[in-house]
Amino acid sequence: MKFPIHEIWIDEDATDAALTAEIVGKLPEAAVFRDEAARERRKLLELEPDALSRGKRILRLMTHKGAFIKPCPGTPEYVCCGLEILHIGQGCPMDCRYCALQTYFNRPVLEVFVNREDLFERLENHLTANPGFHRICTGEFTDSLALDSLTGLAASLVDFFSTRSNVNATLEIKTKTDSVDSLPDLNPNGKVILAFSVNAESISRSEELRAAPLERRIRAAVRAAERGYRLAFHFDPIIPFPGWEDAYGATVSGIFANVDASAIAWISLGVLRFAPELKTTVASRFGRIPYFHDGFLRGLDGKSRLHADRRIDIYRRLSRKIWAKCPNARIYLCMESSHIWEQVTGMSMSDKSLADFLDAAVI
Repeated sequence: MKFPIHEIWIDEDATDAALTAEIVGKLPEAAVFRDEAARERRKLLELEPDALSRGKRILRLMTHKGAFIKPCPGTPEYVCCGLEILHIGQGCPMDCRYCALQTYFNRPVLEVFVNREDLFERLENHLTANPGFHRICTGEFTDSLALDSLTGLAASLVDFFSTRSNVNATLEIKTKTDSVDSLPDLNPNGKVILAFSVNAESISRSEELRAAPLERRIRAAVRAAERGYRLAFHFDPIIPFPGWEDAYGATVSGIFANVDASAIAWISLGVLRFAPELKTTVASRFGRIPYFHDGFLRGLDGKSRLHADRRIDIYRRLSRKIWAKCPNARIYLCMESSHIWEQVTGMSMSDKSLADFLDAAVI
């Protein structure tokens, strides 16, 4: 998949980076703005009535001066799996109407970090300084593969995690694209997991704007598994619209009718939850969306969540459909309480036990 880029903004300290020249060379039709000209374009963008929409066609090349490895932004009130985030950039060219990133950043453009050498140096230092097993993922603040045709980062990451014997970690590459064919044709040695966000087909079609159609994501998963990559599927957010159970069941059937279940490391479930301000942002961009008005309550983390009893029912119904297709499927609940874990799965789950539960799938 390729996404249109109309403008490139280049920060002063990114001008001489090799990746900057490489990306500019791949986008000959994009207007390039540097230094003061780029700052003027940023001011103009702030005046746009929907800067988020226009910003999805603007690429900012910059150096990242902060941390490249971050803990998953969980909260103490809910069970967290101990995932670590590899921060490769910010912003997504897709436009899912429910996307939390609409309120997460105060800069609406697509940001690519061009100081690639720093990323790998800090990643290696982090793994060396912190012995033990690490589950690391990309795709928390951007889609992992949406801009990979420009950056080529995924191939370098796969090589890093797959070929170094001293790397005691797995990499999870999360995406809503079907852009897996550029990944290296090598044996990832179980160290790389291609993770696909999936949903009911009607939600995918109407709400996940510019994402790959659901059937194409499933076909991409098949291709990745045939080349030796482990897989994961994330049903998140689950949106309980009328007829949701049959619709999500159809997605489950579509996955297991095509994908070898033995290739699947895990499947996550997460019912729609959101920061309260997202509801206002979404309404201003897309109008009133019914599922944002479905009896939400303020959760322990401050996010709007459906009542616990409804979430338990949803998780139970969908879990049963998955286990009917694959009794050994390793299902986990994303950012839920130990109470809901026990009600859905019968397991008493803590942060450590969830981390051990997922580690066991890849160690």
